[in-house]
Amino acid sequence: MQPAARVAGALLARAAAAGRHAAPRAAPPLAPAPPPGAAAAAALSTSAPPRTGHVINPSDLRPGAESGPDGAALPVQEAYTPESACFGCGPSSEDGLRLRSFRIANGLEARVTLGQQYCAFPGIVSGGVLSTLLDCHGNWTAAVALMDRGHLAVPPLTLTASILITFREPAPPDTPLVVRSTVVEVKEGGQPGVGKASVEVDVSILQAAPEGGGGAEKLLATATAIFKKLGAARAL
Repeated sequence: MQPAARVAGALLARAAAAGRHAAPRAAPPLAPAPPPGAAAAAALSTSAPPRTGHVINPSDLRPGAESGPDGAALPVQEAYTPESACFGCGPSSEDGLRLRSFRIANGLEARVTLGQQYCAFPGIVSGGVLSTLLDCHGNWTAAVALMDRGHLAVPPLTLTASILITFREPAPPDTPLVVRSTVVEVKEGGQPGVGKASVEVDVSILQAAPEGGGGAEKLLATATAIFKKLGAARAL
């Protein structure tokens, strides 16, 4: 073997022996595992749009629901059951009355104008349509009262137990009407002889006062009703 070849072979043998006795190289440190739920939170923060608007329909007992992005106050129907198809008050009922009720002191108030298609006789709105407004508005009044009283997140399901309606004047079509309610009494479910919680409500339909003054509201119909709590949350 030539001297150069012997030198090269010795160097290779020495390198191989050093490799066999060298300490193994440490693996790079692993990144710490994210805490539980971090991935879901990150996905939610990047995919969900930020909430906008401000609280509406507030009360002394709870803050209320949140308004839309334009800051306009929402009626209780749209705030809590936007997909409801109820003929009288369902926001998604295309052919319904779409009653929109807002908070007032100890009750709710709505404004509605009924077209000619709701007349039973020329110039006179059907009493059945007016009864629907009284029933729906009173029912929502009871549900909101129980929600406030129980510090609940949403209004409970309430059903009409009884309603007594008195028609005082014919209601004209194409005329602004006011539907106004007042909570008379709330009976808790634990009271003797009561059973489930119930709410007594007075409701009125009035012809709105002329714009610009020069007149007063005219009482058209009244109702006294009792609504009973049936479930924990209102059905759609």
